[in-house]
Amino acid sequence: MEKWEKALYKFLEKYVHQDWFEGALLCGSYAAGNQNEFSDIDVTIIASNSLGWQEKSNCYVDGFLMEYTINPIFRFEEYMEESLKEHNYTNQYLLLYGKVLYDVHGEIQKLRDKAALQVKQPFEPLSDYDKKFIKYYLWDRYDELLSLSKKNLHLDLQYWSLVDALITAYYNFHNLAHVPHSKIEQILTNPDFAQRYHVKNMPHPEFTHKLVACFKAKNKKQKLATIKDFYDFVMNSDGGFDIGQFVGKRALKK
Repeated sequence: MEKWEKALYKFLEKYVHQDWFEGALLCGSYAAGNQNEFSDIDVTIIASNSLGWQEKSNCYVDGFLMEYTINPIFRFEEYMEESLKEHNYTNQYLLLYGKVLYDVHGEIQKLRDKAALQVKQPFEPLSDYDKKFIKYYLWDRYDELLSLSKKNLHLDLQYWSLVDALITAYYNFHNLAHVPHSKIEQILTNPDFAQRYHVKNMPHPEFTHKLVACFKAKNKKQKLATIKDFYDFVMNSDGGFDIGQFVGKRALKK
């Protein structure tokens, strides 16, 4: 057993004998086997529904940083539903691909079975109304970027904010499961890395090409060119957008 594993089980000793303890999973980079010197040890602890609280905390054990959550079963079920509404499988994948350390009464297996069914279901598509306002928001952000450029002001913050918003919009437009933006370049350009993070539905290759170009842009001229290219691609991938014809209207519920 490696040092980090000894530290992990040492950490769990204070929980495994609690009346409410149902089980624990190892998640994150240690579960995927690609941890590095900056990795913490992610642990998800599942409690019975009798538990009247939840917790997210960190602590050091023998030099290893433990990042852990404690949630009753019903709360984790709610998190799974929230994930679906946000177009991601974060909590489902945590259950399906986390390493089960304890499962006292089989409750984690029940949650895994539910997660397995959920990841096979398509996300609820965005309404046309919601899409219109996302495009309006993107247009407004892009317009602000151009304004900063014309005033010869710094545009890096607006540039990266728009890149982030365009990624989110594209994934929402095309009902793709969101991936961590901190890892998106590796996921899109390294098939082995994508497989380790269980990414199954990838965006169009042109999306990857234009996004990576944004990452590589070094000066103002390159950034303005690449962000325009990326912006146009995302907008046109869902029918385009004309600010002069924008109408966002829907009936109100009484």
